[in-house]
Amino acid sequence: METKKILWVRLDAIGDNVLAASMFPHIAEKFPGSSITVVCQQHISELYEASPYVERVIGVDKMRVYLDSKYRNDILQTLQEEKFEIAFDTTFSWDELTDFFAVGSLAKERVTFENQSGIPANIAAKKLHAFTKLIKAGGVYETEMEKYRDFLRGIGIDVSNLNATVWTTQDDEKFADEAFAANNLEPEKTIALFAFGRSHLRTYPYYGKAVAAVCRENNFSVIALGDTAAYGFNQSCLNDIGVSSINLSGKTTLRQTAAILKRCRLSLGAETGIAHIACAVGVPNVIVIGGGHFGRFMPYSPLTSLVALPLECYWCDWICKYGRSHCVTDIAPEVVEFAVKETLRSNSERPRLFLHAKTQWNPADAMPPWKMVDKFVTSGNVEIIPVEFTQHFDHIPVSGSELESKLSGYKSKEKPEAVSLALKIATDLREQGKPEEALNVIEKAVEENSAFPDLLNFKAELKLQLGLLEEAKTILWNIIMSVPFDVNAMNNIAVIEIIEKRYDSALGVLQRLLEVEPNNEAALSNLQFINNNLAVQSRLIDAERFIMNKDYEAARSLLNEILEANSAHEDALADLALVETHEGNYDAALKDLQKVLNINPQNEYALQLMEKLLLRE
Repeated sequence: METKKILWVRLDAIGDNVLAASMFPHIAEKFPGSSITVVCQQHISELYEASPYVERVIGVDKMRVYLDSKYRNDILQTLQEEKFEIAFDTTFSWDELTDFFAVGSLAKERVTFENQSGIPANIAAKKLHAFTKLIKAGGVYETEMEKYRDFLRGIGIDVSNLNATVWTTQDDEKFADEAFAANNLEPEKTIALFAFGRSHLRTYPYYGKAVAAVCRENNFSVIALGDTAAYGFNQSCLNDIGVSSINLSGKTTLRQTAAILKRCRLSLGAETGIAHIACAVGVPNVIVIGGGHFGRFMPYSPLTSLVALPLECYWCDWICKYGRSHCVTDIAPEVVEFAVKETLRSNSERPRLFLHAKTQWNPADAMPPWKMVDKFVTSGNVEIIPVEFTQHFDHIPVSGSELESKLSGYKSKEKPEAVSLALKIATDLREQGKPEEALNVIEKAVEENSAFPDLLNFKAELKLQLGLLEEAKTILWNIIMSVPFDVNAMNNIAVIEIIEKRYDSALGVLQRLLEVEPNNEAALSNLQFINNNLAVQSRLIDAERFIMNKDYEAARSLLNEILEANSAHEDALADLALVETHEGNYDAALKDLQKVLNINPQNEYALQLMEKLLLRE
């Protein structure tokens, strides 16, 4: 088989990449000696950098790709210069940017799924022209791993089984060894916990109650894993468990997380990327799973024991119509405890599914009824174990908003008089145009009352006002580490992300904030600002596509719409100058470029185009 230059494009989340990485050994065997370039999100790059199958990794800021045409086109030009022979888009959930890079690479062969989920009908109709080969995946409830087997079969590779895959380095393994040694941890007596489910819909509140007795009886220690945002909730769960523990949330890379998991007796947590990493490194895992897309991503490994409350509203795609996600928050801790005990007691040849038994579910009128999950998984592939229980924990269901409050692990305290006075003095100084003096007052107050987020938020706002963005961000993330849902800190983080034009991050923070406090005026205002900017950027991208297709009149119409709302929009003026140039209206183009340079004298695109116009023959 001749060697080839292969492009692999995956712009989705951590867990998706861990699952899809299972295909690499088989692709490498199919195309021996080939070089593979991966395009993925920046924070996922490290997973591929340790791969023996990957020659180059291009990490991208996904939202910047949407918003910054130069950044987007620079990446595309880099891909085109590589002259790839094959581009693989193995993403089943359709993503416009993945298509953009896979097709735009101009690879000779471009391969993707035929029946991608979520793809607009007008795009689906054009896929055959954009891709040279379309591969049909199985039914709607086929697992992600089965879809990847379909994909491999479509390119001539027949495999019976795929396993989630993570590569680590010697340094990663050394880090894990040192972490265990420094904390006197024994692998056979250590459980990993990743409790934070990214939103209240997917976060289970009772991990601590469920496993406290098991940990005490077996003299287990617990390591909490996750990102910075998970720190507070993970710590509250560790407090509930009450045994020797260490909270490494936000303190490890993805590969270090994998190395630590590899050394644990068991892992326990939510259906997140870490759950798939646990499967990849071979550690038994107990996963509390909800119905949002039940069965699609898990289970696929005999290492996995799922814990579920099966309800008729399953497959809602996490668009919950109830006041709380009953499928997650109403699972009895006894079911989780039983699953943990059984997983510790014995291995299984198949994935196990521990179900909150029908007889133990007595819903009120406004709650969904119990319904078996045989539509999504079959007993031949999964061992289904209904769990009856008699002992009852103090299990009081909580609403979504109550859970968000619980996740924060923070109870507001009455401010000491000194804190209130410092805030008042600093506010007056800021209003008088003296932010430096205000900062001095706040810093002195923080030295004596560092536990009050209001002081730290004010300090961050003053740093931000003085242009010290990185210092402000550090302060705010420190607040979030201890108070994950402090709405002021979240909003201030979003403001910084907006200033730095990382709109995807800002949107994520604001959406989480509005789940906690739906009517927060500052968040709603910032959200509107982002949406307006995204709408403008979308029109700008459309205008640039019209220019590429030489439909200058349509491009001019869109650009004028943008400029009517904001006559100083730098990119719109530059694109309008390009339209004028293509149409031979050089004087008009020069005038538009001068407007751009009045706004930003360093605009390289405007400078280059103006130079070409002035030097034209």
